Amino acid sequence: MRTVVLTMKASVIEMFLVLLVTGVHSNKETAKKIKRPKFTVPQINCDVKAGKIINPEFIVKCPAGCQDPKYHVYGTDVYASYSSVCSAAVHSGVLDNSGGKILVRKVAGQSGYKGSYSNGVQSLSLPRWRESFIILESKPKKGVTYPSALTYSSSKSPAAQAGKCSRVIESNPEFINTRCVLGDSREINVLTGQAPLALAIF
Repeated sequence: MRTVVLTMKASVIEMFLVLLVTGVHSNKETAKKIKRPKFTVPQINCDVKAGKIINPEFIVKCPAGCQDPKYHVYGTDVYASYSSVCSAAVHSGVLDNSGGKILVRKVAGQSGYKGSYSNGVQSLSLPRWRESFIILESKPKKGVTYPSALTYSSSKSPAAQAGKCSRVIESNPEFINTRCVLGDSREINVLTGQAPLALAIF
């Protein structure tokens, strides 16, 4: 009888140990799965300008072919936010024309941007702009969480909201000071959306 009781106790202890080890192993597996969420790098097109993205610092993936001159870049090393992000990355030398991942950091606007030819991209000069950005290699800083989805600016200039201009007053070839008259007699700067600058006389 005593032997039977001891055998039953041993069996219960063995079952308890098996359940304990299985539970610990299962918890470790669950912890591994929860511990390392996969970071998804957002992809953008060649024509996306830095000023359209609200995030102050982000990692993105650029497609191939952004060396095309139709994607405008303003500045050298520090770029005006009116520039194509991916074309600026090619100009800076961080990417080549085959695309890839980059780290973008917004910085303060500059009083001037100097154009230059670099890595197959001709950047343009600009007298000043309200916001700038720099391009870095896509090595995330330790402890920094980068967005897996970008936040885009949805605000439109008064010209875009009102439709087309009824009459263009002045247009700068580099799109810095394009002014027009809206149907409600307001003169606006189309690019910056500042209104009203003056009353227009028809």
